[in-house]
Order: sequence, then structure tokens, then C-alpha cells
Amino acid sequence: MQTLTKVHRCPICGKRRSRFAQWCRACTKQKLDEAHKEAQAIVATGKCPRCGKGLKRNLALPGWWQCEQYGAPRFRADPEGPECSFQIFTE
Repeated sequence: MQTLTKVHRCPICGKRRSRFAQWCRACTKQKLDEAHKEAQAIVATGKCPRCGKGLKRNLALPGWWQCEQYGAPRFRADPEGPECSFQIFTE
């Protein structure tokens, strides 16, 4: 008895991909590189794209940036201002 295996293909380029992955390795790497470039461009401005306040670096993880208005009021730059939950990774 012969068993047939299903070949999973990348929806972007059509190359073979893992059955557990959404895209092939090359397309995954390309998408991640694009996302990192976008994140670095946002951080370069120094402003939160959602509320316009500044960004601050969270040193818990490399490349982790958060809006100044993120978190409990005692951790915000302006405790009286509205909360913003914007976070981004550059690495």
C-alpha cells in the first residue's frame, strides 16, 4: 500500500514549506526583515504612532520600546494623561 504525502506550499512564492509554518523560510525571513525596518523607522522618530507621546526603551529585553504612557499611572510620563499600550521590538 502506497501512502501519499501532502506537499505544503508557501502562499507567497510557491516554494515548499513546513506543514507547521505559514510561509517558507525565505519569505518568513523577508517578512521579519521588513517588520524590523518598520519598527526601526518608528523608533527613529521618537514618537508613539498611536498617541504622539515619546518612546522609552524597556531594558528587560533587547530592542523593546514602549510608549511613555504605557503601564500603571505611576510609571507614565504624564500620570493624568490617557494610557497608551503601544510596544514594539526592533531586534
